[in-house]
Amino acid sequence: MHLPASIACATIGGFLAHRGTGVLSTKYGKIEDMVMSLEVVTPTGEIIHTLPVPRHASGPDLTMLFLGSEGTLGVITEVTLKVHPQPESRQFRAYIFPDFHTAMQAGASLMRSRLGPCAMRLYDETETKTHVSKVFGIDLDKGAYLVFGFDGRKDIVNLQMKHAREIMEGQFHGKDLGAKGGEWWWENKYKFFYPGYMFHVPQAFGTLDTVADFAHIEKVYWAMKNVVNKEFPDARFIGHFSHWYEWGCMLYARFIFPGDKVPPDPRDAAALYNAVWDKAIRAAIANGGVINEHHGVGLKLGRYVKDLYGTAMPVLEGIKKQLDPNGIMNPGKLGFAGI
Repeated sequence: MHLPASIACATIGGFLAHRGTGVLSTKYGKIEDMVMSLEVVTPTGEIIHTLPVPRHASGPDLTMLFLGSEGTLGVITEVTLKVHPQPESRQFRAYIFPDFHTAMQAGASLMRSRLGPCAMRLYDETETKTHVSKVFGIDLDKGAYLVFGFDGRKDIVNLQMKHAREIMEGQFHGKDLGAKGGEWWWENKYKFFYPGYMFHVPQAFGTLDTVADFAHIEKVYWAMKNVVNKEFPDARFIGHFSHWYEWGCMLYARFIFPGDKVPPDPRDAAALYNAVWDKAIRAAIANGGVINEHHGVGLKLGRYVKDLYGTAMPVLEGIKKQLDPNGIMNPGKLGFAGI
């Protein structure tokens, strides 16, 4: 059930390296939730195996240490993964809410209900109007588009959907787009990432992936949106919320400069691009966000890791030095400067 947008070209090794996720993560989890155990070759040449089950009380969890380490702590050479059965039924439904805040409250209530949706997406008013409508080939009503689904045994899915509709309609008065409104998303979920629906050059654009709990996620959204709109008036800011938990969700924010607003000199264009990243990501951290949920940190975001971890950063650096004393594994990644 790991169905990332990159499914046509990504690899299991890539999923593991940066803790990737898929469109059904809200029920089935990210890739780290599907891992039983790992075989890893350390930078000094030892072959180690993590414990054979993912839940135990036998000390710290070494499996989680290597997952998401982006090749800085060792090379994963073998993985044992869970296999999920294909569901008997999968149903989707969508709603339009008058504003992003109301839609977010409805989505949070659905997650806290523990009804267990397999997927949920919320698009802000701007992205609903400009991007979602284009992909679906329809003109959606003014407001924020929220879609969710359930899968499993048909009788249970029917019951889950019944109670979810009570939340959406009875508590938050969403405009019901019906099952068809939900199927629009499921049938077109990958179109967002491919021509002619994706953003393309000569535009300059970036995905400002962040994640926060429900107490902070709206603050993070507005902080990022406001800093982009204020500091970079030529850019357009859009956002949707892609992966949900009972405690919070991931913000898939984007900034887009139209081609005629991108400096012709590549150095100036890069400076502008990096300036947006710097201000937006720091705004997210300052308001309770974590810099990345599933796209990975790599070299680009490494400079923010110390700000994110604070006094815990020396602990991470100590682990890196212990496992990789010669600094041969992807030096510079994850903020491990010179290690």
